[in-house]
Amino acid sequence: MSADNEQESLESDLFLVVRPEVIPAFHEFLQRGVRVRAIIGSTIQSFLCETLELDPGYVERTIQTIFLNGKAVDTPASAVIPNDATIALSAAMPGLLGATLRKGSYYAGMRREISHADRDEVSSHEGTVLLKLFNLLPGDIGPLVLKKGVWVNGRSLKELIKKRLPLFLEGCLRATLRGTNIEVERLAEKDWPDKDVLLRVRCE
Repeated sequence: MSADNEQESLESDLFLVVRPEVIPAFHEFLQRGVRVRAIIGSTIQSFLCETLELDPGYVERTIQTIFLNGKAVDTPASAVIPNDATIALSAAMPGLLGATLRKGSYYAGMRREISHADRDEVSSHEGTVLLKLFNLLPGDIGPLVLKKGVWVNGRSLKELIKKRLPLFLEGCLRATLRGTNIEVERLAEKDWPDKDVLLRVRCE
């Protein structure tokens, strides 16, 4: 095991090394929402480009719809992340609805009541946000988010592994539970707690 892999496994409840075909199995988690590390008090632009390490050009071109706590964001560089935030991201959606919700849209005035208004500064500190990815984004940036680490419900994780066990048996190259190697079959049998566990997934 490489030094990077060893560090990831030690820092995770569950660390998986998988083939690319396994990654789509986690899309339901990414759409439903996963908790990820964030600097509370930073801007959404900083979260996307510095914390998630997304290319600014990709953010500008592809992430066209951003919601912060249910409010559409027009200026990610000035929208500050509060405590207990939910951030939803989507690529461009079709039709008038998509055009209306798009950041910086000409039609932004049509959604004034659901638009995010910049608020007072929040003291900067480490925390987590609930991140939801829609449209093309689970496939595009899901692997990066999973590699950095997400918190998911333990029982939901067990159900996913049980439901897609043949896929995991075929495509999971290595599994490490709290720093100890474990067979995939045992992950499907384990009595997972009904609380969040830290999951990291590396695609090879």
